[in-house]
Amino acid sequence: MSAREVMLKVGVRHPLKDALELFSREVAPMALMSAPAITGFTGGRPKVQPVVRLFSCLVPKSQLDVSIDMGTQRVTAPQLTGKPLDPAALPAVGGPLPGAEAFARGVRTVPLVQLAWGRSGDKGDSANIGIIARRPEFLPFIRAALTEEAVARWFAHLASGEVRRYDLPGTQALNFTLQQALGGGGIASVRMDSQGKAFAQMLLDHPVPIPADLAL
Repeated sequence: MSAREVMLKVGVRHPLKDALELFSREVAPMALMSAPAITGFTGGRPKVQPVVRLFSCLVPKSQLDVSIDMGTQRVTAPQLTGKPLDPAALPAVGGPLPGAEAFARGVRTVPLVQLAWGRSGDKGDSANIGIIARRPEFLPFIRAALTEEAVARWFAHLASGEVRRYDLPGTQALNFTLQQALGGGGIASVRMDSQGKAFAQMLLDHPVPIPADLAL
């Protein structure tokens, strides 16, 4: 499908504020003297802003005083006890991958959106995408198509780090994490979608082969 509209965002970084101030003065005439039918910002020259970057770390629980504030009352939170989670003890999700016999009556390739819902967001410079199958029987075919390698290829133009897939038992869902995917993340990023809110919609275009009689 041909694009009817193209949106361009120009963002720059520089260690010297004066250099960015110079750029902001030069970019205004460019917007005002461009070709007909081109529109730009109307709020005046862009302002130079500091880049604030997120750095995550782990803090030992023993160093934290956990409590709940309810108005003027402060309640000490109870200590949580229990065995640590053993991922190996979790049941298999989605069963075995579909074999050739699943497509005995033909195959049809559909976009993922016909088989699942999606939601995405950011964690610093990492993005995560949750995919929930619309019906449990769709999940094996979604898992077969959305491998870590396939998702990495789909987002190769945006994500330069590792892509990992996690199964969510009992929810007919998958969660993907994409490292180094948001150009720095948050206000440290100059991207239009610095928080990866559109990543799920992008992944929902991914093709998924399914048996012809299972197609919606």
